[in-house]
Amino acid sequence: MATTPSTGTGPQPAGLAEGAIATVAGNGAAGFISDGGPGALTKLNNPIGVAVDKDGNLYIADRSNHRVRKVAPNGIITTIAGNGQAGYVSDGGPATATPLNSPDGVAVDKDGNVYIADRANHRVRKVTRSGIITTIAGNGQAGYVSDGGPATATPLSSPYGLTVDRSGNLYISDHGNHRVRRVTPNGIITTVAGNGQGGYVSDGGPATATKLYYPQGLAVDAEGNLYIADSCNHRVRKVTPSGIITTVAGNGIAGYVSDGGPAVATRIHYPWGLAVDETGSLYVGEHSGQRIRKITSDGIITTVAGNGTGGYVDDGGPAAGTRIYNPTGVALDRAGNLYIADYSNHRIRGVTRVAQMTPPLPPAADLYGEVVSPYRVQRGQEFDLGARIANRGPNTADGQHVTVVLTLADGLLGGPGTTGRRLTRTFTGQQLIPYQGTLDGVFRVSAPDITPPGTYESTLEIHYSGDLNLKDNTFTLPVTVVVPIPVADETALTIYQDTVPEVAPGQRTTFNLRYTSPTGQPVNPGTITQRFTAPTGFVFTGQPTYAYYETIHGIVSGDLDHRIEDDGRTLIISANPHVNTTTSDAGSVIYTIPVQARPDATPGQYDNGSASIGRHAPVQISGKVTGSAQDETALHVTQASVPQAAPGQTTKFNLEIRSLNNQPVNPGTIEQRITAPTGFVFTGAASYGYYSTKPYVTGNLDTSLEDGGRTLVIRSNPHLNTGTTDKTALIHTLVIRALPDAKPGTQPADGRATIGRLTPVPLTARVL
Repeated sequence: MATTPSTGTGPQPAGLAEGAIATVAGNGAAGFISDGGPGALTKLNNPIGVAVDKDGNLYIADRSNHRVRKVAPNGIITTIAGNGQAGYVSDGGPATATPLNSPDGVAVDKDGNVYIADRANHRVRKVTRSGIITTIAGNGQAGYVSDGGPATATPLSSPYGLTVDRSGNLYISDHGNHRVRRVTPNGIITTVAGNGQGGYVSDGGPATATKLYYPQGLAVDAEGNLYIADSCNHRVRKVTPSGIITTVAGNGIAGYVSDGGPAVATRIHYPWGLAVDETGSLYVGEHSGQRIRKITSDGIITTVAGNGTGGYVDDGGPAAGTRIYNPTGVALDRAGNLYIADYSNHRIRGVTRVAQMTPPLPPAADLYGEVVSPYRVQRGQEFDLGARIANRGPNTADGQHVTVVLTLADGLLGGPGTTGRRLTRTFTGQQLIPYQGTLDGVFRVSAPDITPPGTYESTLEIHYSGDLNLKDNTFTLPVTVVVPIPVADETALTIYQDTVPEVAPGQRTTFNLRYTSPTGQPVNPGTITQRFTAPTGFVFTGQPTYAYYETIHGIVSGDLDHRIEDDGRTLIISANPHVNTTTSDAGSVIYTIPVQARPDATPGQYDNGSASIGRHAPVQISGKVTGSAQDETALHVTQASVPQAAPGQTTKFNLEIRSLNNQPVNPGTIEQRITAPTGFVFTGAASYGYYSTKPYVTGNLDTSLEDGGRTLVIRSNPHLNTGTTDKTALIHTLVIRALPDAKPGTQPADGRATIGRLTPVPLTARVL
């Protein structure tokens, strides 16, 4: 991304109205033809990154052509790097004579040097104005070692986005390492954001101490603030020159709600490219939202290109009303024209004078349909077909203006109270408030017993009037009708182990066994005896359950009738593993069976368990006993968020506890002494949570206070990875209060967290 103000106008065609869209490179067909002609008449192949230099030249990371292309202001396209072959040979020669490997990001500095994120080579390359290519970051190996040394001597992991600040520092989104790195003009690399763990914890603290989740595009504004497309967190983050990270767009939920409000309160969907204009407005290429969003300096978000539906229609009209398809990189030229890497359309699109225009106001109500359509149904059964209408606009929609029309395919019938193939519903008297609720345009439909098997396509239309907006309001709903064969016995089932238990000796977990009918026919064997033999080192324990996850009624589940024999070695279940006989047993049935690794079990993989389901051929059951659970010395503790409070106010912060290499840790109940930073005291309230499990496992911690609240003593067992309910990470949430006489503006870092025999971890807090 070019971040210094451009002094040149790019190749956007002249004479277009503000906000109009045009193609400046790529004819929509994926491939490569030649160079030297008009950019709009040749082929690109998944263009993904764009940048504009001070002379108005547009640079394109032409990913699947393994090239970087340049479109001059007069529209002529050439290649400046890559010979079209994927790979790596050497540095120091002409850039057009050497391979690249899926280049993703491109940036240009004030001297005209072009930087390339040579993603699959795990390098960043530099092309001088004379056309010579060199590596300036990455040694070609995927990974992470350290910071503080020469950038060319350390690994990167799939670098994506690039940007250069006014001092010549190069920023790299080290995608697979969940970090953003900085390379100084003298070639030294450091981390400026991300602690190397994928995820999201909080804002407001040091950027290097928190998590990112596969960062993509980058941009730097005139004040030196760094913006990060934190793609899988569905946020755009900002890192100040002092290193503090905050969110400037996205609430962490993927999707689209509305325009015109605060960017931090709405949804974005997989942000990718970023650019900043000279007024401080930020532009976001929203890859899966099929939009380009603009965030003004006061934090208000609007759409400047894309209507939210992926595809291509035409050029010349308003960019906000047409389709783009998986947009990625974005860049601006001096005239305020915005350039978009329209990735899946194999084009670069330009939007005229976006930086100067006022984005169109959002409609009074912006509706969309959430289609309900089963993939397969059985002849003779009822099912749901239609759509639920939701409102993502800022104002309430009156239901009298909305009508759903479902035209059934021949062979399908509407439910009671309907006649003919055309089913309609208008919502008179109903109000659809913004961001909440839906109008129910779903109809009950059946495939009669005389319907031949095959695929039937019905049509759904959503009619609207008044001051409403609704894009793509016609849908084709295909449904495949299958003919049940006579009910079979258990030998018609396909049965396999869905998950393999993996625990340390003495620890409990569960595994899943899936029963399915591969062709969708009903299977109803009646109640049968199902005999399970545990793998070596395991015993059965606890209540086995069943669940159907694919029904129109949601999850249907319950307990299984069982008994355990042979000191836990044998489990006998008496049940009917029926599938596809009604709407409440559609798809597969999954048995969840609790097991425990024996305390004396020898670590290893054991594949000698079995499941004998009636007359069905026995199914192999496997289990893995890991090494003995470690004590607390195998834990790694970090302060996941920095508490901030005004004098006398209460807040909270998180300690994140993980195990080294995700090994099982089960130290038993130990003492954990937490000392508050100067100016703060604990209240005694503390809780724990395992948030990598579904459902979450949470509870309160046993605590006591010492030293007038300066020290919090916790007695608990910080166990990890011993089963399915304590996976990955343990979060301790501690409530803390700033003392009334605490000095505002201070950020003491003299707190400590001492977990058993672990080396104390420093803690910091800020007085507002």
